Amino acid sequence: MLKETLQYLDYNKSITADRDVLDAVHHLRDTFPAMKLEEWAIIMHRLKTGEYRPGYERLKLPELVDIFQQYEGERAAVREGNWNELKKHAPTRLSDDQLDSLYANYKKRREEETKELQKGADIKRVPVKNGRWEHIPYPNSEPERDGEEGGHGVQSVHPPSGE
Repeated sequence: MLKETLQYLDYNKSITADRDVLDAVHHLRDTFPAMKLEEWAIIMHRLKTGEYRPGYERLKLPELVDIFQQYEGERAAVREGNWNELKKHAPTRLSDDQLDSLYANYKKRREEETKELQKGADIKRVPVKNGRWEHIPYPNSEPERDGEEGGHGVQSVHPPSGE
């Protein structure tokens, strides 16, 4: 990402060697460990658009560090503004009576849920044999063939004897 930006800017005095670019990336990563990859992309985009203008067409490691510090300061100002705005709209602390009513409502809901679960446990389960309910008659099955190979509980069809 940094190398592409440096090639795009094409400054006279810039980092050009691959080893120097790697050293710069390692130094920036170590100096700004909390900076995300998306933030690096923002900085590179701002460099390309001319928002950060290093002087005298020079873009080496000290100028990059200055640019990253400038971005970090901008980010801190924005985050502090967001935090102050959030604090304005944050709710006040709850009183003891409000907390007690919240806990009482929670306890009541838990008791209702427990009753619903108990109703489900009280349901009498129907016994099943071979995947079938025993209390339902199955006229098309032969119980003696169930379990035999090819049986599958299905009767064979015979043509009527009168024809």
